[in-house]
Amino acid sequence: MNNVWEVWPSALTGAECDAIVKRAALYQPESATVGFAQAVRSDHAYRSSTISWLDVHRDKDIVDRLMQFVHSSNRTNFGIDIAGPYELQYTEYHGRAQGKYDWHQDVWLESSRPFDRKLSVVVQLSDPDEYEGGAFEFFGLQQPGVNFAPRGSMLIFPSFLQHRVLPVTRGVRRSLVSWIEGPRWR
Repeated sequence: MNNVWEVWPSALTGAECDAIVKRAALYQPESATVGFAQAVRSDHAYRSSTISWLDVHRDKDIVDRLMQFVHSSNRTNFGIDIAGPYELQYTEYHGRAQGKYDWHQDVWLESSRPFDRKLSVVVQLSDPDEYEGGAFEFFGLQQPGVNFAPRGSMLIFPSFLQHRVLPVTRGVRRSLVSWIEGPRWR
């Protein structure tokens, strides 16, 4: 692995970001949960945001656009055996609710599924002056910082890395998240 994570500054255009936000409005928003399968629960002290699940088949144009960057990053940085995304999640962190997501990783190692989340993808859909707070951080690693702040920026990293989103104190931070799956970790 050459880099632990990679940022593509302004990977998507403003028009592409607008289109994703508009498309997400077609889906039913819900309160975000934590955990997997039977252990799923609401815990607003740990994670406070609203999410909508886009359809990876109906929204294939978004998937294809993300995968252009994922394949390039995987080829030059990660070299992980991947197949493609299983889910697309639109997320909003609201300042009025101190929206956040505390330390977590995106893998479920106890799963009996034949595929694991291998790479996580986060796209910044908000302009940095639309909100305050909401910084994305890795645990014990160099932070993406201002490189990941511009609207349309994309962050790609191995799903087992611990990360969090600090509380949003004003405005709304919008993002698109996907997890690229592949055969079980060995």
